[in-house]
Amino acid sequence: MIFKWQEQPWKTWTRLRERLPHAILIQSGEGLGEFEFAQACAQSLLCERPQPDQRACGTCHACNWFSLGNHPDFRLIVPESMAPDSREEGAEPSKKRSEQIRIEQARELADFLAVGTHRGGLRVILVYPAEAMNANTQNALLKNLEEPPPATVFLLVTTQPERLLATVRSRCLKFALPFPPSEPVLSWLKEQGLRQPEATLAGAGGAPLAALKAADTDADRLFFIENLGNPGFDPIALAETVVRVPLWDLVGWLQRWSYDLLLARVAGRVRYSLNHEEVISDTAGHCDAADIAAYLRRLAQARALARHPLNAKLFVEDLLLQYQRLVGRP
Repeated sequence: MIFKWQEQPWKTWTRLRERLPHAILIQSGEGLGEFEFAQACAQSLLCERPQPDQRACGTCHACNWFSLGNHPDFRLIVPESMAPDSREEGAEPSKKRSEQIRIEQARELADFLAVGTHRGGLRVILVYPAEAMNANTQNALLKNLEEPPPATVFLLVTTQPERLLATVRSRCLKFALPFPPSEPVLSWLKEQGLRQPEATLAGAGGAPLAALKAADTDADRLFFIENLGNPGFDPIALAETVVRVPLWDLVGWLQRWSYDLLLARVAGRVRYSLNHEEVISDTAGHCDAADIAAYLRRLAQARALARHPLNAKLFVEDLLLQYQRLVGRP
C-alpha cells in the first residue's frame, strides 16, 4: 500500500520505471512505511493492468497471486522471525527464530533465477531488511547483482545502509524515502484514533508507523522513561521489569531521551519527550554535554547489537548503569 505521505516518492518511482535498473536500494528512516512502499513497488512491476499512475490494479491474476503470497515470479527474502509462517497457528512458539537473513536464502535464488518467468514479464526479488544479511550472505547475493539475469529486478530495503557492503551498495541505484511533512502524517494518525498525535509523533522521531506502534506500547514506554527521570531509579530492578520489551525499542527510547538531555543541556529545549520537558531539563543539569554525546555514541553501537544480544537482561542492565553514571546519581 502507499501511505498518503508517500505520494511524492511514488511519483519519483513512476519516473524511475521509464529506465528501470536491475537493482534498487530503498533507503529510509525506520517506521516510515518503507516495507509497504517496497511491496507496492514490487506489485506494480508484476501487475498486468497497472493504473495510469502505475499503481497495481489489485484485480488481475498477478495481483491476486501477489496478495496471496504465491506469485511465481516474486520472492520475498526476510529473516525467519518475519516470515509469514512464523506467525501461523501451529508454529513452534518455544523456538527462537533467526532475525538474520541466512546465506541459504541467498543461495536458493539460483533455482528461481535459472528458469524463465512464468508470465513473460518481470521477476522481482524483495529483500527486507537488507541489513539483516551478514557479510557472507551479502556476498552470496552480490553474485546475482553483478551479473543480473534478464527481466529481473532486485529491491533491497534498508534503514541502516552503512551496514551494507560497499560493493552491494555500488551495484544498486539509491532511492531515498525522506521523512514526511507533519501535516499528512498527523491527519493519518488521527484517522487511526490516536488521542495525542503530535506528542506521539514527536516521541517517535517523526516516523508515522513508529508513532502508531508507540501508541500500542505507550504504557511500557511511559513507565520506562518516567523511571529515567526518577532520581532514585534502580537500574537492576528496571532492567528486570522491561527486559520483555523488544530491545530494539528500549534502545530507541533511551536514544531519544538522551538526545533530549543533550538538546536541553545545550539549547534549553527538547525534541521528542514534549510531555517531560521539565524533568529532562532538571536531569540535564546534572550532566556534562560531552558525556551525553559519548553515551549517545555508545547507544548507537548498542542498537546495532540489539536484535541478537547474548544476554538480554545483562545488555539492558549495562546500558542503564551507564545512564545512571551519566546523570550523576548513585
